[in-house]
Amino acid sequence: MQSLKVRDYMTSNILTLKAEDSVIDALRKLIKAGRSGAPVVDDQGNIVGLLSEIDCLKETLMGGYYQQAGDSVADHMTTEVDSVNADDDILVTADLFIKGRRRLPVMENGKLVGIITRCDFGKALLDNIDHPHHGS
Repeated sequence: MQSLKVRDYMTSNILTLKAEDSVIDALRKLIKAGRSGAPVVDDQGNIVGLLSEIDCLKETLMGGYYQQAGDSVADHMTTEVDSVNADDDILVTADLFIKGRRRLPVMENGKLVGIITRCDFGKALLDNIDHPHHGS
């Protein structure tokens, strides 16, 4: 498999959330954007966590059922965040996706520049199979 770069398959239109957002508002944003999760960033744009749709659903179900005020994103986000670099070979994502990650933040010069998902990785694999001489 020839070298395919993460940047060629990542999404650069990133939905981000804030730690202080309510989980219910975060779920609204995810659903509206058609996303299953998003990075959580601070005011400087640094990643402080990841929040998945499942994290939101659990909290929203409990909050909605018991009529409680929703918790914040900070209370439910994953703070151990794996990321990859935009210029990495896409194969660096394989292990992380196989281990169960659904999305990976993509960094460049220490800044968040995109997201790559398992689906994006699947497209890269199929592109390589369908067009083996594609790319550099």
